Amino acid sequence: MKAKIKVKLRQGGIMKRVAALFSFLVLLIIAYDVSATVTHTVKKGETLRTVARDHQVTLSDLKTANGLSKNKARPGTKLIIPEKAAKTSAQSKAKATNKGPAKDGTANAENVSHVVKKGETTKKIARRYSLTESELREMNHLTSGKVKAGHTLIVKKAEPTTHTVKKGDTLAKIARKYKTTPDQLREINALESDSLRPGQQILLAMAPKQTSENISAAEPTPEVATYTIMGPSAKIEAVRVLSDSDDISQMSMTDRLILFAKKMLHLPYRFGGNGPMGIDCSGYVQKVYSFAGIELPRSAREQFRVGETIDREELSIGDLVFFRTYASFPSHVGIYLGNNLFIHASSKSKKVTIDSLEAPYYFRRFIGAKRVIAEDEVQGILGQLSN
Repeated sequence: MKAKIKVKLRQGGIMKRVAALFSFLVLLIIAYDVSATVTHTVKKGETLRTVARDHQVTLSDLKTANGLSKNKARPGTKLIIPEKAAKTSAQSKAKATNKGPAKDGTANAENVSHVVKKGETTKKIARRYSLTESELREMNHLTSGKVKAGHTLIVKKAEPTTHTVKKGDTLAKIARKYKTTPDQLREINALESDSLRPGQQILLAMAPKQTSENISAAEPTPEVATYTIMGPSAKIEAVRVLSDSDDISQMSMTDRLILFAKKMLHLPYRFGGNGPMGIDCSGYVQKVYSFAGIELPRSAREQFRVGETIDREELSIGDLVFFRTYASFPSHVGIYLGNNLFIHASSKSKKVTIDSLEAPYYFRRFIGAKRVIAEDEVQGILGQLSN
C-alpha cells in the first residue's frame, strides 16, 4: 500500500514538473512574439488615422491587425503595428539618418523633419521654417494647432531631382512645373539647345553631395552631360575674379548684377552667414552688389531704407524685392530677374535659388521693392568705366 502511494506521489511530482516546463515554454514563446512585434501605446488626442500615418501603414491594415471597426482608440490601448509597416518605418528612419546612397548610387531624397520640443506650437515651428501655419498643418495632416513634445513633423517635403521628358514637354514647361527657369535648366544640364526628346532625363538641381572629382570620374550618359560643381569658396572667388576682368567693363550694370547673382546659384544658405560656409539673404544681396561696385547695408531691414521705392508694376531687372517672413519688419530680400522671378538665398531651399513672386508664400509676404541703381547713376558709372 505504501509502495503504491510512493509511486503515485512520484508520478504526481513528474506531472507537476512537466506542467511547469510547458508553462515556461508557452511564456517564452509569448514573450518572443511580443518582443518581435512592433506595438504602439495610444496617447491622449491620437486617433487610428494619426497612428497609421506616423508608422507609415494604411488605416485599413492597422484596423485589421487589431480587429477594430472604428477609427478611435482609448488612451493606453496597445496597438499592433503590422510587420510590413514596421519594416517601412525602419527604412524611413535609416533614410532620415542618411545612411549611405540608394542601390542605384543616387542620393536618397529626404524629407526635412522637426521633433517638437516642450512649449512649441505649430505657429512657432512654421515661423522657424518660413512656412505658414496652414502649410505646416496640411503637410502633416493636422486637424488642429496642438502638437505634443516628441512628435515628428515634416517641415519640408523631398523634392524630385530629375524629370523624365514626356511627349509635348518643353524646357519652359518643365521650368514652370518645378518653379525654376529655362536658363537654370540649361546650365545644370549643359544643354546647347532647347530641343528635348521623350525619355530624356533632365536634372532639376545640382546634387549637393557630389563633388567635381566623382562627377568627372562617372561615365557620361547619352541623355545628360556631366558638369562640374564648384565648392562655395571657389565659386565666390571665381565671381570676384570675374568682377575684376576687363570684359565685364563692357557690360551694363544690370547685366553684371544678374551675371554675378546667377554665378552664385546653389551657394548654401546659413542664417547670419556671409561667407563660404553659408550665406543669408541680405548677405547674398550685399555681396552681389559689392562685386558690381555698390555698397549696401548688411541687413534686409537696413537695405529696405536705401534706394528709390518702386511699385510692383514698375519692377525692373536688378531691383531689390522685400518680404516679411519671420518678423513684422522687412526680414527677407532678393534680386528681381524679370518675368516675376527673383533670385535669393532661401532658408526653405537651403541655398541660393530662383523663385516666383507669384508663388503663394512670397505673394502673400511681398511688402515692396527698391531701386538702388538709378538711371543717372548707371550712366555715370558706365562713363567712368569707359574712360
